[in-house]
Amino acid sequence: KETMANTFKSVFKEDCVHTGTGTDVLTCPSSNSSKCVLIGLHLSNKTSSEVTATVNLVDYSENNTNEITLVNAVKIPANSMLAVLEGEKLILEEQDVLRVVGSAATSVNAFVSYLLSDST
Repeated sequence: KETMANTFKSVFKEDCVHTGTGTDVLTCPSSNSSKCVLIGLHLSNKTSSEVTATVNLVDYSENNTNEITLVNAVKIPANSMLAVLEGEKLILEEQDVLRVVGSAATSVNAFVSYLLSDST
């Protein structure tokens, strides 16, 4: 009988890029029927000016790649933090990617808490 292992994890990315597709903050592993349950996503602005951030989810299900905007150009006040997934959960499947794009260079950091569930 197959069992599922559940492990709480976190990942931190500093200076989410403001060009191109942004910074891949979390990629759900592509092995053992993995699922990542996003518990929290916090964005911080480490500058003295307001910035914006966009959060995208790249969905790799059924051999298609779809990029979905979860939060678009949300304002983050100077020297502050924003909770994006406050009380909500999102499920990432194998190879799905959570991306963050900051509006200015070296301004936005991202911190994700999640539960990794996979078969053992």
